[in-house]
Amino acid sequence: MNMPQNKFEHAIIIGGSLGGLMMGLALSRSGYTVTILERADSSLRNGAFIRLQTKPYSNSEIERELRHLASNGNNNVEAWSAIQERLRNAVAKEPGITLQHHTRIVSVGQNESSVWATSEEEQTFKGDFLIGADGYRSMVRRYLNPDRPFADYAGYLVWVGKVDEELLPKKDWKKRQLSSAYFNNSAAGTLTTAVMPGIEGGTNPGQRWIGFCWFDHSHNQLLSELGVLKDGIAQHSLYGEAIPDSLLEELSQTSQANWSKEEDAILQIAIKDRSLIGAPVNEYIPNILSKGRIAMIGDAAHTMSPMTGAGFNDSLDDTVAIMDSIKRYPNSITKALGEYQTRRLDVVRQDVLAGQGFNRSFGRL
Repeated sequence: MNMPQNKFEHAIIIGGSLGGLMMGLALSRSGYTVTILERADSSLRNGAFIRLQTKPYSNSEIERELRHLASNGNNNVEAWSAIQERLRNAVAKEPGITLQHHTRIVSVGQNESSVWATSEEEQTFKGDFLIGADGYRSMVRRYLNPDRPFADYAGYLVWVGKVDEELLPKKDWKKRQLSSAYFNNSAAGTLTTAVMPGIEGGTNPGQRWIGFCWFDHSHNQLLSELGVLKDGIAQHSLYGEAIPDSLLEELSQTSQANWSKEEDAILQIAIKDRSLIGAPVNEYIPNILSKGRIAMIGDAAHTMSPMTGAGFNDSLDDTVAIMDSIKRYPNSITKALGEYQTRRLDVVRQDVLAGQGFNRSFGRL
């Protein structure tokens, strides 16, 4: 594809998770040079699952391409890691994209003609415009909205993970339907489990992954003691190796006492293997999405409860809106990103608000 005939050609994207990868692909396939800067290593993320739809919500060719790529053409519940791997593989085939891991950005800035991002190692990356896709702890948000830099902790965390179905009792395999999600409530919180294609894409009983999300509002004090919460603001997730043995034992006993045998079997494997992640749930209702040559998308822009089920689609819609806005204003990135804000701000605010009912009733602040 020919380079676009305009005055801005090089995009810097902060964050290489799903939103950043989709944004990079959309820009690259439209002729832009893209640098994606990701603070984590290149290992695939364990954890959550997403229900994908292959049918686009708009007539956007970019949306259709990205939705098909992420879903692999199937209307399945998919593991986050499977989607991430597909997007990463697509990025690797794009000569116009540079994806750099182990790069923690500590500041961003702009002037009338360019943008820049500086890493912890004092490396500076320069471009024509910058997109923040750096999650709920967004550095780009701190630049765009210094008066409201942090997402609000919603008062609970969610334990997420997945296990190989073949490790579960064989008699339970056929009880579960591919791409079905199952919900249960108890004194221990809310538990969602889902059946997904397995590590090799296997969809037959015994070949699949079983994902889980256990919503837990009983450990706020412990999260503060462990440093996950600081002054009421979430700092990071709690990964398996950092979970105290005493907490794992408590989770094991709580699971056994409150969930069905089939559900408990799933959780016990993840607890024993320390393969679960405790992610604090946050929310952020934006009042700004862009300023000049810098904008933000996804959780950086609008952090919402996973109960909404809207996170992935909102990130994709952000990408589509930016590309449509650039098409409308091909000679002015500031006008294009301003148009993106006009199109998306009220919509994403409503999406975050949609999750507040659950947050207010379930969370414990």
